[in-house]
Amino acid sequence: MTSSPFSCYTAWTITPQLATPNLLYFILQANLVYNRQNHNLQVMNDDSEVFIWDSGALSLDFLNTRRFDQGRVHEGISTPRRLEMWLAQCGALPSGGSSFTASPPAARMLLLEGTRLRDEIQQAMHAFTSEAPIPLSSLHTINRVLDSSRVSLRLGSEDGTSSLSEHETGSELLTLLAPIATSAAELLAGVDPHRVRQCASNTCVTWFLDSSKNGRRRWCSMARCGNRAKAKKHWDKQRAAEAAERVEARAAQP
Repeated sequence: MTSSPFSCYTAWTITPQLATPNLLYFILQANLVYNRQNHNLQVMNDDSEVFIWDSGALSLDFLNTRRFDQGRVHEGISTPRRLEMWLAQCGALPSGGSSFTASPPAARMLLLEGTRLRDEIQQAMHAFTSEAPIPLSSLHTINRVLDSSRVSLRLGSEDGTSSLSEHETGSELLTLLAPIATSAAELLAGVDPHRVRQCASNTCVTWFLDSSKNGRRRWCSMARCGNRAKAKKHWDKQRAAEAAERVEARAAQP
């Protein structure tokens, strides 16, 4: 078995006969501990750091729940509660909550499904931006979630007025992740691959959709990385100028 930091999906695919929710959740938590010790992983607590929502696409926002900042990896959905918070903030969680988030075993399964989807969307985006074929495992995972979201129409009548409403008839657990899969599918099928990219900073891998007019956006955010890079460039230029002045001063000495 090949080991891959920040992913529990390898174990899922290699040993499907053992892929029970409890075992997979244990593998996920074990990977978090391993990566915290060996890959400088920073795990977000339930009440800590807010999520990033400025990528321009929901699926990229989901990828950015795991990101780098100043040389550290930040895992934003390390627990079922963190995933529930993310789904609530993006509007994917029904008003009043969900039976899956209220049930600890189901909530753990939702986290596993969400982690699996995130891993496969990331693989798909890497292939897409490299103009390579989308991996079959990514297509299968995204389509599996898309298939779970089945909408039916229902006719209702109240106070003499008729109305049509939409009702989900698929698996509620995967339906919660369907908006993410839909966003990924729309990017992969309908966007210029050169417009989907990662931050140009070598200490950040945050994804974003470049919707600028000239298509030359480089930074995930000016506040996070752009200004930092400009300040570093200015400092490096100043240091180089000072070094050149010292060389000239020594050369001018008799």
